[in-house]
Amino acid sequence: MQKIEKWRMEELALILEQLADLLKRGDNCEWANVFFHFHHESREIISSKELDLNHVKNLLMNIKNCFSSMNSFKNLVLWHENEEEKMRLNQYSHKTKVHLLKIMTDIEDRSVEYLS
Repeated sequence: MQKIEKWRMEELALILEQLADLLKRGDNCEWANVFFHFHHESREIISSKELDLNHVKNLLMNIKNCFSSMNSFKNLVLWHENEEEKMRLNQYSHKTKVHLLKIMTDIEDRSVEYLS
């Protein structure tokens, strides 16, 4: 039986919003808009009466596609006029991406339905 708690989806929504905001501050509005869209989708899932597992799986697949080796997001460097801020943004970006992937892995693991 699948066990995706609502708080896990809330955590996903929060990290997606943080990443989108970070991308916007790092002068990358195109990717920020992508992740704001993912955030919006996650909020739709949360607000629905019952968890739509297919919607969750599609959202996770779309996010994971951003990390594919053929995609520029994986190696994206954020930009800022202030070098210290630029370095801070890129460090935080890396940590946020790692956190996002961990959350997604946990949700995917919990979305597996075992037969008894």
